[in-house]
Amino acid sequence: MRRWRWAALVAVGCWVGCGEGGSLPTQNQDPPAVTNPDGTVDLPDTPPGDGTDTPATLTTLWPLTKDSTWTYRIDDPKLGRFEKRVEVLGEQPVPETTMTAVAMRSTQPHLEELSWQIAKDGVVYRLREEDHKAGALARVTTWNPAAMKSLDQERPMGWNVESSLNELTRYPNSSREDDTDKKKYIWSVEAVNDTVTTQAGTFTNAIRLKRERKDKNEPVRTYWLVPGVGKVKETGERTEELISYDVKKP
Repeated sequence: MRRWRWAALVAVGCWVGCGEGGSLPTQNQDPPAVTNPDGTVDLPDTPPGDGTDTPATLTTLWPLTKDSTWTYRIDDPKLGRFEKRVEVLGEQPVPETTMTAVAMRSTQPHLEELSWQIAKDGVVYRLREEDHKAGALARVTTWNPAAMKSLDQERPMGWNVESSLNELTRYPNSSREDDTDKKKYIWSVEAVNDTVTTQAGTFTNAIRLKRERKDKNEPVRTYWLVPGVGKVKETGERTEELISYDVKKP
C-alpha cells in the first residue's frame, strides 16, 4: 500500500486529541480510524482498468471541479420524497490531518453533509464526512485507509476490487459513544455503455457500478455514472435520480 503525503496548508488542531495521546496501536490491534502519526490517511492501491493507464483526455465519471452542482430527486422509504443538492466547494485542508482534498456539500431538508474527497488512480476516495442537523455538527466519520466513494475513470465490465478499512464515527455534544468498526466493501462494474433514463435526460454511455456491504440489511447499492456528468442514478436503500446538473470545466 502506498501512502500519499500532501503538504499541509495550515496546522489543524486535533479536535479529539489525534489518537488520544499519540500512542501507536499494540501488535494485535487494528490501527485507529483517524490518521497516521504524521497526519496522513492511507490511499489504497486499486487494480487498473485493462492493464494500461486511462487516457488523460477521457472525461471524468466523478467531476470534482469547483462550483459544479447536481440536483437529485430522492425516494426514501422512511423519509419520503425530497430533493438533494450537491455542490463542489473546491480544494481545502482536511480537518485533523495534514492533507488537502476536494470539499463537497450535500444539502437535504433534514441534513447537510460536508465530505472531503480525493481522486487517485481512477478511483475517488472519502477521507472525512461531517453531518450537520439544524445547524449543529451531529456526526463525524473518518476512515483509514480512505474509503472508496466512486470511480473517476472508466473501467471495463467485470472490474472489481475488495476494500477493508477501519471506520470511526464520533458524536460531538451527544451522549452516544464513539464507534469504531472494521468494514468490508466489494465494488464491481456490472455494465458499460448502459442506458439509463432520468429527469435530466436519457444517457446511453453509463457505467453501472455495484457496491456490496455484507453488514447492512440492504447490502447492495448500484450507481450509474456518465462521463462528464457524474452520478445520474443510484438504487439500494433509497433511489436517487438526477434532475439537473451544471458541471464546470477544469
